[in-house]
Amino acid sequence: MKKIYLILVFPVVSCLFFTSAKAQTKTGDWSIDVGPNVAIPIRNLSYFTSFGLGADIAATTPISGGFAVGARANYSYFIGKTPLFGTSAHGASVFNITADGSYTLPQNVFVGLDLGLGHETTNGQNDTEFARIFNLGYKWDQSKQHTYIFTIYFDQTTYEKCLGVRGAIRL
Repeated sequence: MKKIYLILVFPVVSCLFFTSAKAQTKTGDWSIDVGPNVAIPIRNLSYFTSFGLGADIAATTPISGGFAVGARANYSYFIGKTPLFGTSAHGASVFNITADGSYTLPQNVFVGLDLGLGHETTNGQNDTEFARIFNLGYKWDQSKQHTYIFTIYFDQTTYEKCLGVRGAIRL
């Protein structure tokens, strides 16, 4: 099943590298967004963790008419809950590498979808899964030097889900 997901993600990622130079020069350069994220675990992840803190980086380029494509990498560490009769808490680390697609609506509101791979490490156990991240956000142009991006996202990495808030500054 994982091979099917990889086959589906490969065309999306490869189109990032094979877009025509004419389209890139007409629509703009690549942008780098960097910032922190905070997440609340849902479902299986919430059984043994309380909340997550992490960092996010994305590289995107506009292609046409409000559409943008790129790549995103993010890392979140979910702090473990202490069991009722236990003495130690175990956290979870989640690292995602995804292809990023978004559409900017009027008033700088955007919606997006990230598809790729998610890797989770919990109690020494490693698991790589298909990751889907749904984004809804706002781009605030403070000045032409900086753009601030605020996003609410839902990360669904097969069995592990979280709802989070991400802030970023465009470099």
